[in-house]
Amino acid sequence: MVTFCLIGGKINKDIMTNKIESHLISLTKKECPNILFFPFAATDYKKANLRFKNLMNNLSANIYYMEESDLSNFDNLLNEADILYISGGISDDLIKLFKDLKLDEILIKYINTDKIYAGISAGAMLFTKSSMGDKYMYSDNFHNYNYKMVDGLGILDLGICPHYQNEDLIFYNDVIKNYNFDAFGIEEDSALIINENSFYIIKEEPNVALYYFRKDEFIMEDLKEGVIYEKVGGFRS
Repeated sequence: MVTFCLIGGKINKDIMTNKIESHLISLTKKECPNILFFPFAATDYKKANLRFKNLMNNLSANIYYMEESDLSNFDNLLNEADILYISGGISDDLIKLFKDLKLDEILIKYINTDKIYAGISAGAMLFTKSSMGDKYMYSDNFHNYNYKMVDGLGILDLGICPHYQNEDLIFYNDVIKNYNFDAFGIEEDSALIINENSFYIIKEEPNVALYYFRKDEFIMEDLKEGVIYEKVGGFRS
């Protein structure tokens, strides 16, 4: 089964650590795996490609940076990839792109393989049932407003809130009580790794956090790195 990696964001977008990405490469059990980078959540594809190149500069991998002309060949490109890594950006536009071009059907086609589906921020939201997006967010007096829940592809039966370290996102704790799925608050520089029967977290820095909200109890649990958690009821749709 596909392994999912949902990343909350990167704190420093210029000087980024890559403990998470290094771990994903190790999961492939290959010395130099193939990574397909999907930049189309970003408003500037070239900048997203450059940022990812800088992120991966000391890791051993064959990286293919998709161009818009490659979208019609997504099936073949994904077939050759060990890791699909989807950039951050505008979640609403990314999800619409996948649905309009039926790329979601291609993701499902490979769901029983040993590939890794990774996404950061909007790229992580893509796989979920519904998550907290910021397309219509605006700032006023040092606070951010107008976050909205965005319906994803629903491949995973859960929701996330990326960039959860933002104090203005505390209202997410109440919003998710209206949804019948488990949810996670994922701070930047932390990632949720979901296997077939369990999940765990990876942190770039010890001071970041990732929280688990269980739908049956509405308990907020601060997940610990190095612990393997059992999926109660599972997260797959």
